[in-house]
Amino acid sequence: MKKHLLLLSLFMMLQVCFGQEQSRPKIGLVLSGGGAKGLAHIGVLKVIDSLGIQVDYIAGTSMGAVVGGLYASGYNANQLDSIFSAIDVDALIQDYTPRGAKSFYEKRNDEIYALTLPFNNFRLGLPSGLSKGLYNFNLISRLTKHVSHVRDFDELPIPFLCIATDLETGEQIILDSGVLAQSIIASGAIPTLYNPVEINGKLHIDGGVVNNYPVEELKDREVDFIIGVDVQDGLKARDQLEDVTSVLSQLNNFSMIEKMEGKRRMTNIYIKPDTKGFSVVSFDNGQEIIKKGTEKAIEFINQLLPLVENNKRPAIKVAHKDSIYVGEIDFNNLENYTQLIF
Repeated sequence: MKKHLLLLSLFMMLQVCFGQEQSRPKIGLVLSGGGAKGLAHIGVLKVIDSLGIQVDYIAGTSMGAVVGGLYASGYNANQLDSIFSAIDVDALIQDYTPRGAKSFYEKRNDEIYALTLPFNNFRLGLPSGLSKGLYNFNLISRLTKHVSHVRDFDELPIPFLCIATDLETGEQIILDSGVLAQSIIASGAIPTLYNPVEINGKLHIDGGVVNNYPVEELKDREVDFIIGVDVQDGLKARDQLEDVTSVLSQLNNFSMIEKMEGKRRMTNIYIKPDTKGFSVVSFDNGQEIIKKGTEKAIEFINQLLPLVENNKRPAIKVAHKDSIYVGEIDFNNLENYTQLIF
């Protein structure tokens, strides 16, 4: 009888231990938009990585989607630092396309025309954005090539979602499936600066228009503990509204500032790096901005330390393949084309 009681007690102890191991909090990370100021997210991630905290879900908007999406695909914070340090800032802003990648007519037009405007039904129009965003898309596509086969973002090394805005209706769109690079670019398509991104027949623009800090969407994924990084500005004074980027940022902040108090209450650890003096295009100051993120995260070490126990993030190796498999090729019928003359 005593032997049976001993075995039963041992079995119950194992169940308790196992239950404790399984009941660790599910940790979520929410990253706000903010253009170049979003590089501060990398600084915060450096501290999270140094502690070995395992993040179970990531939600981001705009630049938060860029950093969060790459982190979710398997890159660590140090790798992200190296990636953004090596980026050609001028090419990023000017949407540079290598000459070798252009057709004969594109090369010729670049040499002849300083400005190109759309012309439709005998009417001169304006482009939907100053940049088509091709350089950004090619860059993100190359960086996420190792997960290009993933169509459900819950199957990424770290599950991920990002926010975009439906240009026609103004409604929020949650992007948690499809092509990762395309979703990231859609979330960061700043109105007037970048062309809208079409996905499944809908035109998408920057998610910061409707939701620049998607903490509610993270809560809906049954996350227990949320770490939030906010690089949004407060409202600017009149003398600070001198260019189009500051005006656009001000417009976005009107609605978001009202909502942020409630969003902050839903965040367990709210980290707001000091990004004053930087703008959404301050990519040249990338290392300074990343440092600001690290410095602010260090202030929360005592709150982050309890998350370290039994939450070691497993090492993820990002493997880049040098070949691709083409599954199918489609040809579109051409209705207008130049007649071949011999």
